[in-house]
Amino acid sequence: MKMPRIKKQLLTLSILLLLLGTAVGCIIIKDSPAPGCVKYLFGCAPIGGCFGKSAITDLEVEPTIDCLKIEINNCSGGILEVTNNCDKPFVLGGVEIRPSEYNVGLDVLGKEDGRYLLTGTCSNFSDYIPAEDELIELVGALGDQKIRVSCIKTKELC
Repeated sequence: MKMPRIKKQLLTLSILLLLLGTAVGCIIIKDSPAPGCVKYLFGCAPIGGCFGKSAITDLEVEPTIDCLKIEINNCSGGILEVTNNCDKPFVLGGVEIRPSEYNVGLDVLGKEDGRYLLTGTCSNFSDYIPAEDELIELVGALGDQKIRVSCIKTKELC
């Protein structure tokens, strides 16, 4: 049985509109390090669960050590993620990351005696959102070796 020409055209048009509708969210109008502040064409964001409105930027780790990885996860407000593939424990902001622990989430707890303290988190959600952008400076230790970590924790960006 042949499909009438108009039905074929309507089917083709429907498929194209459906594909276009899912791709529209990929066109960024306003970019931001905080995923919840990124603006997309027609206000349609891609599917996902990242809606944080604050972020961590300008991460610096000195010295760089191959077995220690410190990264930013800005999905839900900005946390640090640490992977320790070294044979010694790594301590940062009062939190110990043992050898072979990976993607350990660390959120800023606050400042005590002039030093920032961190807390472990089981998710990528940050509870710490400063009123103004803050320079966070930490000195960690991998065994006897000092590791300097600095970053900026932003206020809400939108």
